[in-house]
Amino acid sequence: MKQEIEIKIKLTEEDQINEKLLRLGGKPGNLYTQTTYGFFSKDSIEKGIFPRIRVEAGKPVLAVKVRPKEKSNYFERKEYSIAISDEKQGIEILKLMGFDRVREFTKKRQEWQFDNVEVCLDVLYFGTFLEIEGKKNNIEDMVKALGFENKQRITKAYLAVEDDYKNGLLK
Repeated sequence: MKQEIEIKIKLTEEDQINEKLLRLGGKPGNLYTQTTYGFFSKDSIEKGIFPRIRVEAGKPVLAVKVRPKEKSNYFERKEYSIAISDEKQGIEILKLMGFDRVREFTKKRQEWQFDNVEVCLDVLYFGTFLEIEGKKNNIEDMVKALGFENKQRITKAYLAVEDDYKNGLLK
């Protein structure tokens, strides 16, 4: 089990994010495509249980994220994950278990290497986002170093951000 703590920030071209990340000593990784299948049941949101299958480089991984009971200024989840051999069988198994609503999205991702945080640039059809994951104090240090203290934090999963976009709530 992994404890996930992160925030997302919607970016604009004016943010000049690549230049800032390089200036801070970040090392860019290769750009790659990720496809994610999110699964929901009639009560999964209420229970805070979110299974997903993510495929990158042809390798599927089944993960279950569990939302904590208390609210936070961060996207916090317990994450359990395991490699699986076949995403289509994984999808069918989750459907048989009652997670019969499936949503799919694809993004382009570039990971940047830093010592204390994981930083990813994600490009989706509804925007470009910076994702910062790590300990809370290290996340805050990166936000300050980038000069993004006044930018809106997003503490939702991308499927919820997509819903905001479709409902005109994402600026």
